[in-house]
Amino acid sequence: MSMQVEQSKRTTSLKIKNNNGFTLLEVMIALFVIAVALGGVIKVMGNAALNTSRLSNKTFAQWVALNRVAKLQIGSQWPKFGETKGDDEMANQKWRWVQKTIKTDDKNVKRIELSVWKEEDDPSASPYVTVVGFLANPGI
Repeated sequence: MSMQVEQSKRTTSLKIKNNNGFTLLEVMIALFVIAVALGGVIKVMGNAALNTSRLSNKTFAQWVALNRVAKLQIGSQWPKFGETKGDDEMANQKWRWVQKTIKTDDKNVKRIELSVWKEEDDPSASPYVTVVGFLANPGI
């Protein structure tokens, strides 16, 4: 009986020894899965930061354009047909704008298209925003 107990202890201790830890292959697969997941997370975070910056610039550009339209609406001068260029400051940044005044079917109404870029942006690049408004003749 003592031989049987000793053999059973030996078998149990061998089983326990064989089940400790992970194999190298299991560890490498786990690290690969973690690396792929973290790579995806980093890409998503980078895109979110880029989108936040772009939306912020778009918002400020729209404010610049809307401010310009408001100035035209409250002003006593009716803008001449054609293109006018200028710049404004908003949120400690310089913004370039181009105003196009276009004739409409009604002689007492003009169409205004205002496009806005950051001052340092390439002039041939697409504007952050283009706002369209209509102005009635202030002399009526």
